Amino acid sequence: MVQLEKRLDDYLQSITGEPTDLQREAQERVAGLPLFLRERYRIHAIRLFGKKCLLALEVPDWDPGSPAEYGSHANLLNEKLGEPVVIVIPSIASYARNRMVQGGVPFIVPGSQLFLPFMMVDLRERYARIHLPSGKPLTPATQCILLYHLLRESLDGIPLREIAGKVGYSAMMISRAKDEMKAAELCGATSRGRSMVLEFDGKGASLWERAVPFLSSPIRKIHWIRWDKPSYPAVVAGLTALSRRTMIEDDRLQTWALPHDVYRANLERGLFRGCPSSDEASIQLESWNYNPLLLGGSESVDSLSLYLSLRDYADDRVQQQLQKLIGDVKWA
Repeated sequence: MVQLEKRLDDYLQSITGEPTDLQREAQERVAGLPLFLRERYRIHAIRLFGKKCLLALEVPDWDPGSPAEYGSHANLLNEKLGEPVVIVIPSIASYARNRMVQGGVPFIVPGSQLFLPFMMVDLRERYARIHLPSGKPLTPATQCILLYHLLRESLDGIPLREIAGKVGYSAMMISRAKDEMKAAELCGATSRGRSMVLEFDGKGASLWERAVPFLSSPIRKIHWIRWDKPSYPAVVAGLTALSRRTMIEDDRLQTWALPHDVYRANLERGLFRGCPSSDEASIQLESWNYNPLLLGGSESVDSLSLYLSLRDYADDRVQQQLQKLIGDVKWA
């Protein structure tokens, strides 16, 4: 909670140019709120742009709410407290942000957006998506190496030649990955004796959040496949993998993943056959730009690649479960 308050304070000062004066709302007023609202939010009073309003700061460790849920909470808080109430949340998916704006829900995501429709204020950080000098996100090999560092074991301080042995890429590929991650300001590189080692800027969730704008879906192509008994090295992916880790339901057809070169080789060997539509298929198969087995287990793709493969999925329930998925990641 203290971290969110600090982020909020810094953000508001950067916008208004003046110190903020967050004040906890009188307990007698807050005591009249429904229990679920008292548990989920801490109410603060503040003056913004010359007008008083109330801020409802979401308590840490809550699963992200849907736009409709936050809208309902804002309306109920407004009704009970008799003043405009702004929901303050640590982060929000782009699809949810757009729906909050469309629904007229007042909210602040510190460092990202301030939307106060009752004041006719909509301030957004209009940063373009950060790109490497080449104008492209990280290459699949570089992305795979970064995710390996985040999930499997730290590569911080490891000589590049040892990293090549761990991830199975050539020395040239590892050198290119180093250059890409340096360009993206995700890591540095320094010489130690006769070896070059990586020095990552941050770790765990903080490094992931900084890297996300450079990352892309691992899926190269999706195929309808007739394969009655999918087996190793195929692993479950997509909604099938998400359904095994969260409350989301799987699709009618299970989703599996293979590296693209393995998919082509198995197709040529006749291990399975392609279908013109889902009606004839037994599974949906994703051919990936890197080997999912390197990052996940022998049964399912890893959580970070799964998130990247589904983050543009147009379903609120899926987006909610993806946020939970990231919250449950065990960082290396």
